[in-house]
Amino acid sequence: MKNILKLLSISSLMISFIFGQEKTLYQGRLWHPKPMQGDKMEDGMAKKTKKYNVGNDNYTMYSFRVLTGENQGAVLRVSPKTYSERDKYPLRQAEIDYFQKNVIPYADMTKDKGTSLWLEVDGQDYNGSGNNERLRYRQVIEYLIQPGKLGEWNELREELVAAHKKAGSKARFSHFNRISGGKTHLIHMIVPFDSWKDYGNLVPIFSVDIYNKAHGKGQHKKWLDRVSKIIQYRKAYIREFLPELSTD
Repeated sequence: MKNILKLLSISSLMISFIFGQEKTLYQGRLWHPKPMQGDKMEDGMAKKTKKYNVGNDNYTMYSFRVLTGENQGAVLRVSPKTYSERDKYPLRQAEIDYFQKNVIPYADMTKDKGTSLWLEVDGQDYNGSGNNERLRYRQVIEYLIQPGKLGEWNELREELVAAHKKAGSKARFSHFNRISGGKTHLIHMIVPFDSWKDYGNLVPIFSVDIYNKAHGKGQHKKWLDRVSKIIQYRKAYIREFLPELSTD
């Protein structure tokens, strides 16, 4: 019995390491420019990125400009690292000082909400497009899930993925769950596209035909009814990738 318990304990630690510690954790922060200061703020970010982050494998940085919605004009900076990588990366005072001098003066800190941490949700990504590259734009569909309903939400999203797989659709999407820095569980569904022409021709993610062909006639409506009962709100906006403010 003791040997069995020991084996289970070791297995649990291994599972925790594989699926917990070494998952990629995405740290994000929105920076709002002061009126008419957006170009200066972004220029400071670009120079800081080139000076301190490009070529440093321990500090990958991606930046996006919000194009629509309440945060329009803000810059989202995202740093993806595993848990163990976050422990290894030291804060560099020179880098902090540079940011304080060349970026902060042009940022509206009254709108700052601090950093947030996100995890990609396993089993809720799909890519039938044949394209794995980072595209220029991202449609972000944001959902706030009611307390105690995350399990049901995950079940419904996995059914959606299964429908697209069965249909062999050309859609591409993924999901991220905020775990710190605000209300949980806040979900971002990311749908990348490369041009406005492409945006107008995106595969409808919530297609009635795709879902019903996979799960049966009338199931799409039942699926939507269940979704509507477990979310507090849904909204959408668009981001544009900023290569000059990113490490690659």
